[in-house]
Amino acid sequence: MPYCKECANTRLFGSSKVPPVAPTANGCVSAMLGHFREDGQIESISSVGADKKTLIAARVSPEEYFDLCLSCYSQEIVWTQQRE
Repeated sequence: MPYCKECANTRLFGSSKVPPVAPTANGCVSAMLGHFREDGQIESISSVGADKKTLIAARVSPEEYFDLCLSCYSQEIVWTQQRE
């Protein structure tokens, strides 16, 4: 499960590998967002610009894609089997 070392978020993460389609000053920092359940499994993936191949790869190996906390924008993300 993803865990942000800065703010303890375990729910909503983005991917620095999938930049926003149209970057703006106040826009989203990633074109792919992962919503995680309390048990660490992916609940859903929202995408604006990621292709189908990337979406499938992110679902299979989320630890390789979701590296950006969308609560505090930190990249200090660790992956654990369960909440510490």
